[in-house]
Amino acid sequence: MKRISSSKILLGALAISLVATSISAYVILKPRRTWKKPPTVIVDNSGQASIDDPGGQKDHGRDETIMAINSAWNGAVAGVVNAVPGPVDGVWALGDGTPMLSFEDPSGACTGNCLAATFTGFFTVGRGPKRIVDADIVTNANFQWTSETEPDGCSDEFFIEGVHVHEVGHVLGFDHSNVSGATMFPSVSLCNNGPADLSQDDIDGILDLYGDGDGGNGGGCELAPKGASCNINDDCCSGKCRGPSSNKSCK
Repeated sequence: MKRISSSKILLGALAISLVATSISAYVILKPRRTWKKPPTVIVDNSGQASIDDPGGQKDHGRDETIMAINSAWNGAVAGVVNAVPGPVDGVWALGDGTPMLSFEDPSGACTGNCLAATFTGFFTVGRGPKRIVDADIVTNANFQWTSETEPDGCSDEFFIEGVHVHEVGHVLGFDHSNVSGATMFPSVSLCNNGPADLSQDDIDGILDLYGDGDGGNGGGCELAPKGASCNINDDCCSGKCRGPSSNKSCK
C-alpha cells in the first residue's frame, strides 16, 4: 500500500508556533521506516535559476546542493544516501520508485511560506520493517535563492544547500525536530545556511535509523534480533527467518 503525504520546511517565523516543545529531540516519521538500500536521489539538472555560480559554470546551485547532501548525511553514516545530477530530460513523478529533487514544484504543493517539501508517504505496510520505496522533493521557485559559492554573497535570499539537506532528511525517514538549530528543525531564516551542517541532534537521529549499517534493521527495530526464535520472515529485524520448522531463528 502506498500513500501520499509531505513534509515542508517553512519561513522562520511561521513554523515556530506549530512545533511541540515538550520533547527536545529528533523525530522519526511514523510508522518508522527506512530504505532497504541507500537511495540514489536524482537532482534536477537545471538547478535554481536565481543562483549565479562563479567562473561561468552555470549549474545554478545544483552541484553545491549535491555536495552538501552527500557531505552532511554520509558524514554521519557512510553510504546512507547518494545524491547525483539527473539527466537534462529527467521526469519528476510521484510514486515511481525514483527519488527526485526538483528545483521547481511540478506538484503545486509548496506555496505561501513553504520553501520546499518532500513527499514521504510511499512505503511498504504490513508486518516487519517498513521500507521506503520513493520520496520526492519540490522547491518553491517564487523565493530568491543563493548558494555558498555565489560571488555576491547573500542578501534577502535562502541558501539552497541547507534547505535541501533538510529535505533529504525527510527522504531518509525523519519528521521535524524540536531542537532549534538542528537541520531537521522546521523553519529557517534568510541567509542562514546552518541546516547544511548536521547538529548533534541530527547525528543522533541518523545513527538511530541507520547507524548499524544494515539499512535500518537495527538501531531501534522492535522485531526479533539475530539469533532469536521466529516463525516467519516478518518476525525478524533482518527479514530472514531460517531453519527447520520446529526450530527457526532470525539470521
